[in-house]
Amino acid sequence: MSRFLLRLGSVTKKQRNTLITAALLILVSVFGYYFVSSNESYYPMTIAKITSIAAAKAQAETGEQITQKLSAIVMNGPHKGEAISLQNTASYSRATELDLKADDEVFVTLKQNPANQIISAQILDFKRDTHLAYITILFVLLILLVGGFKGFRSLASVAVNITIVSAVTQLFLHGYNLVLIAAAASLLFIVLSISLVSGLNKKTFAAVIGTVIGTFASMLLAAAVMLLTHNNGVHYEEMEFLTSPPQPIFMAEILIGTLGAIMDIAITISASVEEMYQKNPQTEKKNLMASGMEIGKDIMGTMANTLVFAYISGSIPLILLWLANGNSPFYIVNINISLEIIRALTGSIGIVLSIPVTLFVTVMLLKKHRIGEGLQS
Repeated sequence: MSRFLLRLGSVTKKQRNTLITAALLILVSVFGYYFVSSNESYYPMTIAKITSIAAAKAQAETGEQITQKLSAIVMNGPHKGEAISLQNTASYSRATELDLKADDEVFVTLKQNPANQIISAQILDFKRDTHLAYITILFVLLILLVGGFKGFRSLASVAVNITIVSAVTQLFLHGYNLVLIAAAASLLFIVLSISLVSGLNKKTFAAVIGTVIGTFASMLLAAAVMLLTHNNGVHYEEMEFLTSPPQPIFMAEILIGTLGAIMDIAITISASVEEMYQKNPQTEKKNLMASGMEIGKDIMGTMANTLVFAYISGSIPLILLWLANGNSPFYIVNINISLEIIRALTGSIGIVLSIPVTLFVTVMLLKKHRIGEGLQS
């Protein structure tokens, strides 16, 4: 024991902090795992755990169907520990039905007789929080292990941004102009996200300026084109379920949706240029500009493709359905996924605009100290 303490005392402060962090991560992970694995008592709805399944297949007009006869145990409430029988029917695709397996947990409704005995039970929905919690714990662990304290600040940034989105949604439901509150929220997104992750310094200031100019310039261009063309070619059919005018909601979608990619580009450019400058402070402006522009060219195409794939991928099931029903690719692109294409193009414009702006501001701050003398290098 004394030898262990001696070795512990000989490690550096950084190593000690790393060991403490690792121990805390392990404790949090173990606690989180056991909590989400046995949190049924915190739910007001009745939860049942599947213990065994007997399945039978049958052919229906809509295709093959599977009927599952389930045995389950009630996990909470006054009937905790009682055995119940359930039935579940699922189609071959299982797009809307539940595909249940042993040890899965489901929300159920119980029908009781006057003596409070269970007569029958019916499945309401799948209890998904356990799987989501496992993925969340894994995400938090990885980002803390890889990013360290910056990873923690990234998580804080995500939490703050989720709060802002919730506030925007509530304000819109109370009748506020969605475009205006989305613009104000975007400014908060940009400033808080980059500042929390990168700190208050010159590269942060340059990234904020580049992101703001790139985002709002692309938005103004998109709004001007749509206004001048009277929204010709913009089809809002996929938003027909809304009870509000779709145009403001669509513009807010574009605004918030493009922020992530543009922030990524801006902080990459500013951080790269600052790193080159720190390695060689004597580097001339034109060399920093040329090197930064080469970096921007390399990542510009990949980020534009990322936006396109991110928006289009969400429509793949519908695209397959339209193709299966004989619709031409031109019709699908022109009518059904025009909004996704507009979002991707607007975001790509913002990416292209943010590169030179961020590069110029970063170089000016680094080479002209009087501009950023109030900021840390």
